[in-house]
Amino acid sequence: MNFLPENYESPKTSNYYVKLQDGETRIRILSTPIMGWEDWTEEKKPIRFKFENKPIKSIDPKKSIKHFWAFIVFNYNNDEIQIMNITQATIRKKIEALCKDTDWGAPYHYDIKITKSGSEMNTEYVVNPAPHRPTDSYIIEMFKERPCWLEDIFENKDPFSNEYNKFTPMAVSFSQHDEPTKKETIKIETISVGQAHQLDCIFNVCDPDYVKKCWERFSLFPVKINSLVDLPLDLYDRIYEAAVKNYEEFKKIKNFGEFKKEEFTLF
Repeated sequence: MNFLPENYESPKTSNYYVKLQDGETRIRILSTPIMGWEDWTEEKKPIRFKFENKPIKSIDPKKSIKHFWAFIVFNYNNDEIQIMNITQATIRKKIEALCKDTDWGAPYHYDIKITKSGSEMNTEYVVNPAPHRPTDSYIIEMFKERPCWLEDIFENKDPFSNEYNKFTPMAVSFSQHDEPTKKETIKIETISVGQAHQLDCIFNVCDPDYVKKCWERFSLFPVKINSLVDLPLDLYDRIYEAAVKNYEEFKKIKNFGEFKKEEFTLF
């Protein structure tokens, strides 16, 4: 008799910090950064110091203390609010260049795509901005639902703990133009019937809890979503790709076969 049930997998927990995977990570920066210095203990835990309190020497003389930025982001890859901690000079310099470029400005009004390739000493990062667009209302609502106190990372505490009575604010205020109060007044281009069918088919083989979460997110959109055909066209690829990713994870537990898009298309 087996000790663990067949196909058992440990439950996944949400990570507070963005972890750059191979390939593209897409984020929307939501707060101003805090800056300082990062070192590592012998137990391989990060320890951070405020900018004006840089240590004279590092704990491990073979490793230098690194300058870091930390700010709150929406991670499209994980569909959640997280903290992005950056020590990579390549990424910092690119974001700094965007901020100084009058065509782009502060990164609160456009997404940033970070593409990682290589490994260890040969790791490379390419940073590109996406076209300007207002922050989605559902991201704003998620920011409100998961408040964070960034300063707590200097104490190695949980920055998302609900024990605090103060939180890091969103970087910019959103007017009614950015965050409409009447969903019915918004006119947007929606997905086609074929695309809605495609999403419906993949949702039918996804984790039911994931699908429920998706509909909860849809209710936060700036337009009223009564059915899949009401979804904004510019969000289709993102929603579809995330659903396929969930299916790939879910099938490992349920022993499903490979999902093939052409089996579900109307065309």
